Amino acid sequence: MDPLMLLFLLIAGLTGPPGLSVDKQEVTGVDGDSVSVQCYYGNNRRHRMWCKIGGSCASERSVSLDGRPVLIRDDTVNKVLSVTMSGLERKDTGWYWCAAGILQIPVHITVKRVSTLRRVSVQRGGSVTISCLYGDRYKTHVKYWCRGYNVRSCTPIVHTDSPQEGKVSVRDDPDQQVFTVTINNLTAEDSDRYWCGVKISGASDVGDRVNLSVTDAPSGLSVDKQEVTGVDGDSVSVQCYYGNNKRHRMWCKIGGSCASERYGSLDGRPVLIRDDKVNKTFIVTMRGLERKDTGCYWCAAGYQQIPVHITIKRGDNEKLRWEQVLDAVLKAGTGVFYLICTIIAIQLHWTSCKKREPIREKQRVSLDQRKLAEEMTFMEQNESDEL
Repeated sequence: MDPLMLLFLLIAGLTGPPGLSVDKQEVTGVDGDSVSVQCYYGNNRRHRMWCKIGGSCASERSVSLDGRPVLIRDDTVNKVLSVTMSGLERKDTGWYWCAAGILQIPVHITVKRVSTLRRVSVQRGGSVTISCLYGDRYKTHVKYWCRGYNVRSCTPIVHTDSPQEGKVSVRDDPDQQVFTVTINNLTAEDSDRYWCGVKISGASDVGDRVNLSVTDAPSGLSVDKQEVTGVDGDSVSVQCYYGNNKRHRMWCKIGGSCASERYGSLDGRPVLIRDDKVNKTFIVTMRGLERKDTGCYWCAAGYQQIPVHITIKRGDNEKLRWEQVLDAVLKAGTGVFYLICTIIAIQLHWTSCKKREPIREKQRVSLDQRKLAEEMTFMEQNESDEL
């Protein structure tokens, strides 16, 4: 593509064309997973599309991009075009754009083998939990956390075979394809470049880096808690403190879309967001939780990011439903058992009766023969008396 045209698109994305914007212009996903982008078109009624620069375009009516399926949903009520690309491959890395008529806004998608946040800032003495996403192919591989310039040369601090070392620990969740690293009692000496790494036997390891900054003053961005647990069907809330950071504030799901006070939708579902400018707090509430909402999120204020991991567990209502189903199955099984026993008893009784019928018939014939013999004897006696 012509460099001047690319520069024009970048400038368009930074300034934001009237009537068209996106939740984020830099999107990162992992190999085999999915990413989502939301395009807000406002009152623009022109034909809306999702295109790959140098490739084809897709719309809600034609959901194919360069021969591969793309899920596109046009929410005309909230005026949002939601785009989801699943089954990512490394070759999907590149420039895309949302289009509404002649208006276009660029989005760059990067597909990695391992992905984490780019930079995290934490106050001295505190703790931080960092989430590292990986592709499906690495579920059974050893994961590790190391410090250094390059993932191939740094020495692991902790790895999933030995998950605790001093104030650093690691936990792997293969179902969610994420491993989390927790560092406690942070000091200024902990500021450095770190890597989320995956061990590859017989080949070079793969990973992604994060720059950790530990400051004496309160960081420009923090959250009330980094580990949040909710139950299915209920809600959770997270408070993001942004202090004097005046950058655009968002709530994002890693590998998914972002939401803000202006656009309270995350991957097509509503999210309640309230920006309390007096207390400089960004409050996020997710309602109607589902098990699939488990995952890694982050609060963002400009380039600053702080991760939050949300775990959704089965609620009491779901547990009660399963208990009711189990009770119904047990009752049905008991009824079937009694029915089978009854059928077997009837069958045995009928078989027994069948076996006794020849004996009764033989006894009846024998009795008739005896009666006939007695009658003949009696008649012979009478005839003898008459003579």
